Amino acid sequence: MGQNLRAAHFRAPPRPSLATLPRLGRLASGLADACTQGLSALRAAPWQLTAEAVSETEPAAGENERARLRFESDRGSLTALLVIDKPAISALIEAAMGGTGAEPAFTLHERPLSRIEAGVLRLAMAALATRIASALGDFLLCPMRLFEDDDAPELDTASGVAQFRFVLNIFSYSGEIALVFARDELERQIAGGGGEQLEDARASQRQRLQQEVGKSEITLTVSLATESLTLDTLASMQPGKLIALAATTAQPVTVWSGGIAAYEATLGRSGDRYAVTLVRAIT
Repeated sequence: MGQNLRAAHFRAPPRPSLATLPRLGRLASGLADACTQGLSALRAAPWQLTAEAVSETEPAAGENERARLRFESDRGSLTALLVIDKPAISALIEAAMGGTGAEPAFTLHERPLSRIEAGVLRLAMAALATRIASALGDFLLCPMRLFEDDDAPELDTASGVAQFRFVLNIFSYSGEIALVFARDELERQIAGGGGEQLEDARASQRQRLQQEVGKSEITLTVSLATESLTLDTLASMQPGKLIALAATTAQPVTVWSGGIAAYEATLGRSGDRYAVTLVRAIT
């Protein structure tokens, strides 16, 4: 059975998932390399940083260190949140302060950082932010500058986020570092220098939606004429009653879908069946 054409058929296509956005895997790999370089600038040590996942979820609340970052380019600003969990903080501090992995594992537990440890962590975050800015510029083919201000804006997560999660390993330590962007801002930056790929992904989504709409069965109703009857006449009608129409088959008919007039047409015949010839669309 057919169905009426409804507004739902014309909804905007669903937003592409992060997996369909162009070159995100390459960006994740570039950011992992950049963070490794930043940590190596802190101390030449066997840092291993692996891009683990790109997701649309925000980092879970917990014991971690967070820094708001803001990057600037000719395409506008890009805000980000750098998140380092407690095991990764332990790894950073131990390695930066000369640890070799031969000592007993160092864990922060519940105590706050000492002044020296906090200073080491600030240096690490600054090194990471500088390298991240450089990696973003290389990826976007547009110089990206780190906006050095303690009052960087909050991350706007209303339109969703893009979280790049990395696993840090050094000596016997393992932890996680995450870099979170406002998704709209990241997409705008990508569109500025690789927009044709982003638009290709969106066009593919639109095409799939149009194909699905094209397969839908639509109910059409042909209206030859309307007649007015009194309520008494309508109530007294019985099966078999004939209603004389003032219109003739020579007059135009209207083709309706879902209560909306769609076409003007003329009534005709195809073999032993009635048919209509579409004359024009009704706008």
